[in-house]
Amino acid sequence: MNNMEKYEGQLFERSPMIYEPPPASEGGSATNLIVPLLRRWYIVVVVFLVACVIGIPGIWLIMEPRYDVTGALRVAPILSNILTGEADKGEISNYQSFMNTQAEMVVSTQVIQRVADDLASKHLAFFEDKKTGIGAKLRRKMEGGIIKPDPANILKQAVYDNVITSAAARNSELVKVTMTGNNPDEARKIVDAFIQAYMLVEVSSSLQGQDQKLTVLENERKVLAEKLESQREAIRLLGQEYGSVTLTGRYDMMLQRVSNLLTELTKVEAQRINLESQIQMLEQGNAKGLPQEMLNRRNERINTDPTIQEISRNVVRLEQDLIASKQFMTTENPLLKQKEEFIESFRKRLDERRLEVGKDFDNMAAEEVNVASNNTLLNARSQLEQAVVYEKRLKEKLAMEDTNTVELGRKQLAIEEMKEQLASTKERYDTFGQRIQDLEMERKRPARVTVAYPADIVSIQDKRVKLTMAMVFGALALGLFAAIARDKLDSSLHTPDDVIKHIGIRLIGTTTSSRSIDKALLSKQMSEDYQTIRANIGLLDSGGMPKRFAVTSPGMQDGKTTFSINIATSLARSGKKVLLIDGDLRKPDIGRLLNVPREARCLTDVLLGNKLEDAVAYSNGLFLLVSDSQISIDPYELLASPQAAKNINQIGEAYDHVIIDTPPVLAFPDALLWAKMAGAVILTGFAGQTTGPDLKETRDRLVEAGIKILGTVLSNVPVGQSYYRYGYDYYTRGGRAQSGRHSHRQHNMLLPMDTPEQKPNDTVS
Repeated sequence: MNNMEKYEGQLFERSPMIYEPPPASEGGSATNLIVPLLRRWYIVVVVFLVACVIGIPGIWLIMEPRYDVTGALRVAPILSNILTGEADKGEISNYQSFMNTQAEMVVSTQVIQRVADDLASKHLAFFEDKKTGIGAKLRRKMEGGIIKPDPANILKQAVYDNVITSAAARNSELVKVTMTGNNPDEARKIVDAFIQAYMLVEVSSSLQGQDQKLTVLENERKVLAEKLESQREAIRLLGQEYGSVTLTGRYDMMLQRVSNLLTELTKVEAQRINLESQIQMLEQGNAKGLPQEMLNRRNERINTDPTIQEISRNVVRLEQDLIASKQFMTTENPLLKQKEEFIESFRKRLDERRLEVGKDFDNMAAEEVNVASNNTLLNARSQLEQAVVYEKRLKEKLAMEDTNTVELGRKQLAIEEMKEQLASTKERYDTFGQRIQDLEMERKRPARVTVAYPADIVSIQDKRVKLTMAMVFGALALGLFAAIARDKLDSSLHTPDDVIKHIGIRLIGTTTSSRSIDKALLSKQMSEDYQTIRANIGLLDSGGMPKRFAVTSPGMQDGKTTFSINIATSLARSGKKVLLIDGDLRKPDIGRLLNVPREARCLTDVLLGNKLEDAVAYSNGLFLLVSDSQISIDPYELLASPQAAKNINQIGEAYDHVIIDTPPVLAFPDALLWAKMAGAVILTGFAGQTTGPDLKETRDRLVEAGIKILGTVLSNVPVGQSYYRYGYDYYTRGGRAQSGRHSHRQHNMLLPMDTPEQKPNDTVS
């Protein structure tokens, strides 16, 4: 006796049931949250673990304990006068205001710059980046600490962000400098650096501040002493060529020498011009045979002309002025060029006047002189050549003397300028010396500001434990939220409640998922499931089990073929003669699953009316009418013909029940034609895969076509949510084995078939 025979006949004693969800209770909202969480528990676990694996190490890696490091300065309110010994406030009018001012001075720009200069060479991690937030620290770790901005800017930002603070403590003489950071050692160094820098920069009355200032002043005085020596050496080198640094007398002598040369050059030029005039007159024949006496008179006339003498004096004076100006002016100076133009114009005027006077004399003496002597012309030319040579030598000498004079003048100016710089440096040198003496006197006075205590840790803040706990709860909340959100976005049907609530289709039963039940009890549970479905179908509307009905689904892989075979098998085992038709002409599966020979797959011939006798195959207690997948006719056109429905009705008259497995409704219109032939239809869905919108659309299409929907069967339902959810516990609590309940091994979902037997000839009643 097999497992199915043991439970046959027991189902009909049960009352008909229409599955309805339990009434809403006060805890309904909580149940609505718990059920999705139990269904999506793996999402909660995965999100929780991922968030914790990423977040908790990140917290302990990035977050570090925060240390408050504080150092303090003591500001004495009263000091003793060094001379009189009397107590005084030392230029403090309001002690509290003075304390607040000193607190601000501790974090002033000057102090920050000194701190930055002092700590720049110590390679502190604090100066790797100016930002101190978590994101900046993570960025530093990721980039290997390459970023190194200006340390002064980092300190300024830390002061602005209150990472480093300076404040006067109330009711005390202390100014406290505090830094909050992750590295207490670096914080101590930075706070101490602020205190020391403040002592060096601002606290002039303290002993340490005075020593530092004395050191600075002495260093500056040494620099000035070296500068004085170098300036003296430079002046000495300039005057070494002349044996003296006072060049005024030598410069005046050189100017006089240039003036004398210029006067002599003017005379030679006048003589040259005179000779040129004589030669010109002799060559032109105007003074041919002119006696020497007449020529002397002519030259005397020209030389004694008042205008010529006045112009000559002006030329000499202007040339002397030009030589003097060259000592102080550059060659591009417009005034120098203007003077040269004046000299040139006077010279031109001098030449013109000489020609005019000579021409007048020549006109007067033209009547007296008729013949010029060749010897006179030769003599004049000889004298002219001598005059030209002499003039050239004078000009060269004058140019050399002029250059020497200019060079001497420039050296004299440089020496005078360096003497002024030497005097200024000497004055500063003396001032620094006086200031050093004053500070040495003030050193004996007690310091107003002293170091009360060096930097040290005053408190520790470690938030990692709290953040870790927060991360754990946050990760759990995130996992719960992700599970609920995933469930809200999932439109798949999972439980019978989903079918009733969201689709509104009558539920006539469920089949149990093989993953939620022991393998040993699967066959028994499946038999119970299909007996329940048969009972509910038979009791619907008090009409008994329909003679013909179709089985369809919204889409593929929704379990309709498995259901068709199993419900047909269950009916056959109850003693009914059942014809199972594989109506999916496009992808027939029943013939393959039940091993029907290919030559016995005659559904296409039946629909065409070509072969009615012996078209039905018999296998495992079922009468089968299946088709081959290789057909040349369009399945829809084949089913739409009137002959097809007539032939199906004719061949189905010989059977108690005709069950038609159809294609998916949302895939092809064939399912609607088969449903019309059958007159009723059962919808199947696969838990976790079939979606509510698809099942609803399938229902709407069937309703629009006027097809009666018997109800819905939901497959692959966990045993705890099945139609008879307590039946499994009833058997397992009897001591049966429960191992492998959560196994993921695949099981055959078809009911056990009878052994092949000979096809009966008579109809079972």
